[in-house]
Amino acid sequence: MTERTKLFLTALLTLFCIGSAGRSLDFNIRSDGLLDNREYKNDMLPQTIYGLRIMPEASYSDGNGSLAAGLSGIWEFGSDESVTPEIILYCGYNSDRWSAYFGNIPRQRLQRELPEAFLYDSIAFFEPLIGGTLLQYRGEILSTELYCNWYSRQSETRREAFRIVWDGYLENKLFGAGWYAAMTHFAKPKEPGHFIYDKLQLNPYVSLNLADKSDIGLRLRVQAGILSSLIRCRKDGLWHTPTGFKGDIEAGWRMIEVKSVVYTGDRQMPFLDDPEAGMAFHRSDPFYNHTFYNRTGIGITLFSDSNVDFCFRWNMHFTPNSPVHNQQLITVRFNTGTGRKQR
Repeated sequence: MTERTKLFLTALLTLFCIGSAGRSLDFNIRSDGLLDNREYKNDMLPQTIYGLRIMPEASYSDGNGSLAAGLSGIWEFGSDESVTPEIILYCGYNSDRWSAYFGNIPRQRLQRELPEAFLYDSIAFFEPLIGGTLLQYRGEILSTELYCNWYSRQSETRREAFRIVWDGYLENKLFGAGWYAAMTHFAKPKEPGHFIYDKLQLNPYVSLNLADKSDIGLRLRVQAGILSSLIRCRKDGLWHTPTGFKGDIEAGWRMIEVKSVVYTGDRQMPFLDDPEAGMAFHRSDPFYNHTFYNRTGIGITLFSDSNVDFCFRWNMHFTPNSPVHNQQLITVRFNTGTGRKQR
């Protein structure tokens, strides 16, 4: 039995002992099913992801403090690889406006998910935990959070790698403004012959939000901003500064949603084809390594209640000098307990 397993079992036993002593326990089970069929062309890799992720969690709170423990397991259908479930284990503090967490934290604790220009959706599915620290503030106008995700520890062959993310949003009844910022440090393993990579990525934006006040249920959101990066490999010390425009428009009516994202500018991932860096370093959707990119999709929520969401989405991806890339997604989310729809 490993030390991590012993630590997890000790924390879980402590929670149950607290509950048996008359203290209250909260239980939450989150399950995410995904069928993602990616019919991509040319330089984009076609792939089908079909699997299930389940995250049972127990937590105990005393006043503003809390302790949570659980497991995160992923089963990819058709795979003969055995995947060991990850341990969920974190402590937290919550007040009216402030929250702080330390440990292995589920991403659903975040106020906002990172857009795919920062975090590829498949990475988010297979890495549902943040290992580190999360600080959050929620006000009437401003909401913001800062967190460090330490996703690789240094060894002889593994790199030390972490990402610090800061996002925020200012909102009134109609207009809003916000930002995403991420600094990624991709250090060397202990064995010689490797180099350090660094990346600072920024996306400030403004937005317009319209919601129909009648029973018709129409809604519209428009967002426009700059996507820019500062990237280097310390082998040559040269800084790459890809910059472009990123815009989003989202319209919905009841259970139907249409969303279009456009990017035009420099290629955002200069070390994508570098075997020393690649996706492990950039962690962004590789579609943003084109000088023009548009994703337009229609989504239908087939079923939704207090515990289950069942949705279908069809996306079309447009890049220069390529046929249309098609993508069909079915997502099923089950969440019961106190963690229901925290995002």
